[in-house]
Amino acid sequence: MYAMRLKKAVPVLAGFATIAGLSSVFARIQGTFGPSANAWLGQASVPTTAVPFISIKLLGLYCSCILGGMVTTWLGGTRRANLWVGAITSLMIGWLWLNTVHPIGFWILLMLGVVPCILLGYQWVRKTS
Repeated sequence: MYAMRLKKAVPVLAGFATIAGLSSVFARIQGTFGPSANAWLGQASVPTTAVPFISIKLLGLYCSCILGGMVTTWLGGTRRANLWVGAITSLMIGWLWLNTVHPIGFWILLMLGVVPCILLGYQWVRKTS
């Protein structure tokens, strides 16, 4: 019974760790090209020069979610396991949102895209397997 629970938990933990790790890597890479992009995340008004950098940050986070869904599925995770990864990731993003608050549009787009991107990764692996 314990082995069965562990077998179900490993894909969820690996998927979340993939999303968290890749998000950090993408943020580090973006920080080398646009170091001021992270400073704009705490401001209420975002200058138009920041929009491309924030869009790239959003795209990197979406890519992390797609790959996290793929890893979860490759390790034997079901659709339900991917939904758990999405729920845990959404909770983490919600916590970050509460700490940062602005810009609200970035956080709304991120929250709306997390679960669909994870399920997209799930579907891609399912169709190719």
